[in-house]
Amino acid sequence: MDNFLFVALPYLAIVMFFGGTIYRALRGHWVWSARGDYQWTTRSTGFFGRASIGPAVLSLHWGIIILFVAHIVGFVGGAYNLPGWVDFFRWVGLFGGVLFLYGVLWALIRRIYIPQLRAMSNADDYISLGFLLIVVGLGLYQSAVQQIFGISSPVGLWLGSILKLQPDAQLMAGVPFISKLHITIALLFFIYIPFSKLVHVASYPFNYIVRPFISMRTYRGLKN
Repeated sequence: MDNFLFVALPYLAIVMFFGGTIYRALRGHWVWSARGDYQWTTRSTGFFGRASIGPAVLSLHWGIIILFVAHIVGFVGGAYNLPGWVDFFRWVGLFGGVLFLYGVLWALIRRIYIPQLRAMSNADDYISLGFLLIVVGLGLYQSAVQQIFGISSPVGLWLGSILKLQPDAQLMAGVPFISKLHITIALLFFIYIPFSKLVHVASYPFNYIVRPFISMRTYRGLKN
């Protein structure tokens, strides 16, 4: 089982993430409008519950950026035995995880309790948020509740073996089950991304990031 989870699955995730993202980009290029390919976007939800969207968007996006940086620093530090880098991963990652969890929960609450937003939501919206909630929840649980530390070294070395095309599942043998589960679900999530709205994370260098802004204004001439 470890050979599948920590040898085959990582390569499958890499191929599906990059291959699927490129396919999505090329498939949609002929239907791009002046505002970009709307099959590529997250569909703006700012029209509804505008007072509550700010905290969700800021927390979610800054949280994922902080987590990404913290994980890279932690795994490099673990692989090269750099205690300061691992400590950075521990504390900054914990902060980013809490921030991200707040953003995901707030985004989910908005979709459930704002009628207009609930009406425009589809299965992908809830699946994506569910994936994010599980991944960040497991990450916070192992660090804040079970207080599992010291796995940066084996996981960093394992990731290095994957990137060097010399996969070694034995490096993960001593990693706790909850950490393995966290990594496995994260890999499944990467496989899912190209088929979801979250593909917009790979917007650059596509036109989505330079498209004109969507202006939202109140037209007071409309009356019931």
